[in-house]
Amino acid sequence: MDILARRLTIITLLMAIFAIMLAAAVETDYRRSTHNTTGKLAACSAPEMCRASL
Repeated sequence: MDILARRLTIITLLMAIFAIMLAAAVETDYRRSTHNTTGKLAACSAPEMCRASL
């Protein structure tokens, strides 16, 4: 029974580490895919009607 408990503990710890690494990868990918317009020029279809934002 002790061997089974030890194996279950090791498997649970490995699954927790995998879950944390997967969550970090998904969050990094999400942050990379968001389009941050701060500090960039905004495109405008009618130049005389809009102002470029810095």
